[in-house]
Amino acid sequence: MGKLTVKDGGNDYFPVRPNFGTMGSEVTLWANYFKLDVGTKGLFKYNVKVSKVQEKKETESKAPPKKKGENDDDDDVTGRKRVKVIAMALSKFPATVTLASEFKAQVISLEKLKLPEGGIMEVDFQEAGRDRVEKHRVTFSGPESLDISRLLTYLNDFKDTGNESVFPKFPGEVDALGVILGHTARSDPNTSAVGKSRYFAIDQNRIESGPMHGEGLISILRGYVQSVRMATGRLLLQVNVTHGVFRRSPAEGPIKLDELFERLRLNLMDRLNQAPRNFVSDLTRVHKFLNKSKILCRVPGDRPGEWIVIERTIAGLASTRDGKKDDHPPEFRDKNFPFASPSTVRFFLRKPKTDVAAPQGLSYDSFVTVADYYRARYQMNAKLNIPLINVGTMDKPVYVLAENCKLVLGQVIKSKLSPKEQDSMIQFACRSPAANAISVTQNARKVLDLDNNSLLKKFKVSVDKELITVKARELGPPIVTYPKGGPGSLEAIQPRDGGWLLKGVKVTKGGRFIKTWTTLEIFSQAADNQVKSTVAKFVGFIASMGVSINKAATPPAGFSTRIPNGEPELRRVFEQLAKSKPALDLVIVVLPAKDTQLYNLVKKLGEIDFGIQTQCVVKEKIMQEKGQLGYFANVALKVNLKFGGINHKLKDEHPLIKNGKTMVVGYDVTHPTNLGPAADNAPSLVGLVASIDSALNQWPAVAWQNPPRVEALDDKLVDKFKSRLQLWQKHNQGRLPENILIYRDGVSEGQFSMVLEKELPHIRKACTQMYAGGKQPRIAIIVSVKRHQTRFYPTDANHIHPRSKSPKEGTIVDRGVTNVRYWDYYLQAHASLQGTARPAHYTVLMDEIFRADYGTEAANQLQKLTHDMCYLYGRATKAVSICPPAYYADLVCTRARVHKDELFDDASSMASSLQDNIGSRSVHQNLVDTMYYM
Repeated sequence: MGKLTVKDGGNDYFPVRPNFGTMGSEVTLWANYFKLDVGTKGLFKYNVKVSKVQEKKETESKAPPKKKGENDDDDDVTGRKRVKVIAMALSKFPATVTLASEFKAQVISLEKLKLPEGGIMEVDFQEAGRDRVEKHRVTFSGPESLDISRLLTYLNDFKDTGNESVFPKFPGEVDALGVILGHTARSDPNTSAVGKSRYFAIDQNRIESGPMHGEGLISILRGYVQSVRMATGRLLLQVNVTHGVFRRSPAEGPIKLDELFERLRLNLMDRLNQAPRNFVSDLTRVHKFLNKSKILCRVPGDRPGEWIVIERTIAGLASTRDGKKDDHPPEFRDKNFPFASPSTVRFFLRKPKTDVAAPQGLSYDSFVTVADYYRARYQMNAKLNIPLINVGTMDKPVYVLAENCKLVLGQVIKSKLSPKEQDSMIQFACRSPAANAISVTQNARKVLDLDNNSLLKKFKVSVDKELITVKARELGPPIVTYPKGGPGSLEAIQPRDGGWLLKGVKVTKGGRFIKTWTTLEIFSQAADNQVKSTVAKFVGFIASMGVSINKAATPPAGFSTRIPNGEPELRRVFEQLAKSKPALDLVIVVLPAKDTQLYNLVKKLGEIDFGIQTQCVVKEKIMQEKGQLGYFANVALKVNLKFGGINHKLKDEHPLIKNGKTMVVGYDVTHPTNLGPAADNAPSLVGLVASIDSALNQWPAVAWQNPPRVEALDDKLVDKFKSRLQLWQKHNQGRLPENILIYRDGVSEGQFSMVLEKELPHIRKACTQMYAGGKQPRIAIIVSVKRHQTRFYPTDANHIHPRSKSPKEGTIVDRGVTNVRYWDYYLQAHASLQGTARPAHYTVLMDEIFRADYGTEAANQLQKLTHDMCYLYGRATKAVSICPPAYYADLVCTRARVHKDELFDDASSMASSLQDNIGSRSVHQNLVDTMYYM
């Protein structure tokens, strides 16, 4: 490690850490990592494919046996069946063979496996209760040799004879160790494995579940996530608490769907005239809840009169959207009602290929209701008052009775939670650092089976029982300034516990003068005459804070409307607002309550369709005298930013920023989550912000869309990045920045190279076009990640936040859990008021600025700049958890989703031309280059 020296300011990728930071007071913390000891020198990795062997008809010639390499693309068995088939294949190896798998795509072994010719194993799979045996082919390819001893050596000498730009190092070895450590928990039927590394106990002895609400569709479970990490001189196992939302798993076992429907009062399908107003919305919610659920379904067996139970996957409730592409689509009695019961849908009863008589009273090649079919075929009277279940697909539905279905235990669900469910999740997940540390060191080890694990012993892998400690530092807060008294006079405020009070001060600079504004009150019962006077009081207050605004409303009468029943009603109100003469600069919208759907509708109409800047306030908060002035002040900050103002500054600006030659950029890509199958093609969204001067208060934005679930940006980035350079040029006397500091938000470690190889060239191209033949700007790229699993726990009661007991604000860690070869650090800039604080993780991908300007102080200077910027988040009087350019970019993505909400609606179905029109929406020209997203 002594050979690692500070490099010059070249543009090398993944620069070597120039030094460890030294600023701040030292403190020791626990980290949620265990030391991992690995005694084996090498491993072997096999890739695995699983395919179903197609049955040959007697008339077909017998195909020759497959040779190795043939039909490599046959990999068509998925889900739980794949897991079971791979497990059956592994069980054929002798007990003396040591191997592990994630039961999806790979097998790890200590020795080379003795495989049949071509690496192909045949497995006979038989579903419970079925006579028919399905043959499956499990194909092993490889092996790839994994050099564990070289990995361990690298962690001590960091000598890499390969390509320095490759990151991360030793991915195969690290991944294999993860497979070994997860094998036992994944094999346990009482543990639900979610994704690559999350594990939840689902048996009654170990389950950790949160409180339920009345309807009880979901269970919130506490589980544990683990990951093998490389650190300086050692391997570590990271373990953290995680939480998951599961389809309800009651103590008495799987729940019957007919009982679920009756408890949810969805048993009015035969009496729709008696159903409540929200009946359709309740059915829709349950339909989404059931989508992709695993059920135990009672179906006819292979023998006459026999009934068996098999596992199936639900598409959802029987819906009028089913079978649209079928030659004989289902017929629904009530086409205007979206769901069906056994008596309200008829399916086409096709004549089978075998000579079997039709059920008594029915005819082949004709339509029959599901209820009539079950009565005639199985002498079963269906429940007509509850919804019907589709266990096929939306294109090819297969209907079964709800009373024949039970939900399988331990199924995670990805769907949007209701407000009450969100509150329950937050309350259950919000725990002190001490409570989480105890869970990690005790419960997690049981769920993950880290102790006395015979498989780990065979692989010579062991996990220390104690959490590691790391050296950390606490950075002091920067001093915040506001104008006071005469010109040039400033009031300096020293933040305490990560924040400060906004009392008796003015904003640093008012924005563009708001000459015309009015009020729009949206009410639930009747308009409130006091609203306009309260808004007038609010406007007077923010004017006294230095926000540039006319105290008189135009028109003074304002506007009011009842809560709209859909977008068209509110659109008509905005049409009236748009006709105001002179044109309105601002509309203050008073919402009847906190209502995300209504808020989003206001923003979509104002920012996309009509180009009117809006500021929403909640009636209760703006009218209530207690805390009113504080609420006024916080809203004032948003208004000032939207019109180009500066709210506060730092007394001691960082020299890199102070000279006015550095543009700071943030960009992020967000992907659609928690959506049903109808929204699978929803696009990913990109948000890009950039500073326009040294104040770092104004961050105008631009947003656009990327292909679905694609993280890497294409050449659209060139023009978007140029637009930010042009904006800087406009605000800086025609000059372009000499330095560009970029915070790229949200990419995983495996995507770091993608940023450098695919996105950086677009940024370079934008600069080349803007700077022409002139000197190109120096660029530094730092990835900022908030969604990671590293947590730190205090060891000293004198170094904790008084409320949450988390580490103090300003805590920074750049050793112990990091890798000396790379330049990264964890920064908890904010004060966590509750729960366990989550630090942000920053990694330098490229640096042409800090090492060149600051040499051995480069680490200190980057850490201080990032930390101090967290105190410049414009709409709050506190430090935020991640630096503003990354934070703002995420907000822009969130607002872009609001602007294109139809693309993310699982209930909507639209033509591709309409999708293109929605996808091309952009912020109205009136609001371009503003902070409309505040």
